[in-house]
Amino acid sequence: MGTRDGRNATQPYRVRAGKIWYWVDPTAPAGQLEPRDTVVIYPMGGDPIVAILQSPFKPDDEVAARLIEFSSLDGERFAVPASDVAAIHLASIDDVQT
Repeated sequence: MGTRDGRNATQPYRVRAGKIWYWVDPTAPAGQLEPRDTVVIYPMGGDPIVAILQSPFKPDDEVAARLIEFSSLDGERFAVPASDVAAIHLASIDDVQT
């Protein structure tokens, strides 16, 4: 992905992961994200990553230590504590640039 940090974005933007460009919509409510949605994860520390959500994401969940499950674009599964996610944005492949 590029070096621009979109965690505080308020308008759609594009990112590239590998050879694929994605449109990212930071205005989509995080609470409406569902398993199998492609997302950009902005961790509290470290670089953002394009991944596929595997478990429900509820930003107002009182259990901040709960793990959110994802898979990489290559299918490798991983989990991140909800408290480690600074922002999460809905993404979709940009068919024009791909």
